[in-house]
Amino acid sequence: LLADAGDEATAQAVASRMLAELGRPMWVAGRELFPSASMGIALWQPRYRQGEELLRDADAAMYRAKALGRDRSELFDEQMRAEATRLLDLEADLRRAILADAFEPWFQPIIHLASGEVVGHEALLRWMHDVQGPLAPGAFIGVGEDSGLIEQVDWLVYRRAFQWMTRHREGYVSINVSPRHFHSDNFADRLLLMLEDAGAEPSRLRIEITEVALLDDAPRALRMLKTLRSRGIFVLLDDFGTGFSALSYLHRFPIHALKIDQSFVSGLEDAEHPESLALVRAILALAGTLGIDTIGEGVETEAQAAILRQLGCTMGQGFLFGRPMPAPATDSRGAA
Repeated sequence: LLADAGDEATAQAVASRMLAELGRPMWVAGRELFPSASMGIALWQPRYRQGEELLRDADAAMYRAKALGRDRSELFDEQMRAEATRLLDLEADLRRAILADAFEPWFQPIIHLASGEVVGHEALLRWMHDVQGPLAPGAFIGVGEDSGLIEQVDWLVYRRAFQWMTRHREGYVSINVSPRHFHSDNFADRLLLMLEDAGAEPSRLRIEITEVALLDDAPRALRMLKTLRSRGIFVLLDDFGTGFSALSYLHRFPIHALKIDQSFVSGLEDAEHPESLALVRAILALAGTLGIDTIGEGVETEAQAAILRQLGCTMGQGFLFGRPMPAPATDSRGAA
């Protein structure tokens, strides 16, 4: 919705009427539907030199309305403009970083809880920013996913992780794969070719996916997992318990291990709120029945490790055992 400057009340009133009209129930093919809409409002200002600029800001306000719950209108303001500018600058910076190959994996050890042995490492994405230093994905993952650039970033990091695998010959390496990436047509072929080019053994690779990747397109996901498994690549289900956690896919899909989300692990010592302990116990019992390994994420204290060990958790990962470190600082004992 575009409107003249200084007429905010009228614009918002018009938007409310339009939303009410658009929200009227309708009958389609014998079924009653209840549509809804999200609307962004931008008021004309002298600073606008082209109609596309006004439309761009109205579009940004519409996405804000969606983010705040949909079926509502939002007025574009200066705060929104500043955020839009920041995101545009970040995207441009991200594109330059891809050209400069400014991304690398940092490795965090994964420990066998019973023996204390390092059994593998997770390769965690870091952007080696020339001004801000190493940036974790939380600083840029949203822009990367919205722009589609994250797939290019992932492949840069995978290549370096596989090269490290050939030098560091103990245990496995796990990589994180987004649902969008996982479902791309050439993912498996490209992954296997990159492993071959690096001289890395597929049997030492684990891919970490979330439950969303399985539920988005279950038949396609099953074919992909079977292809990877036939080449010796195992699959870890990340952040287990935070999503839909549909039990049916645990026996339908070739899942090697469940990673128990750190939000549950962090609550294991809270005697006043035993919900985390009950959930972790249930997950471990289920995994044990199905013959699936388990990895407790975000282990920070000896007490948490002891509880996980007592409950039968197979492996642990977290600051207690080692922080993520760049490849040269990671030796066979884990993080330095």
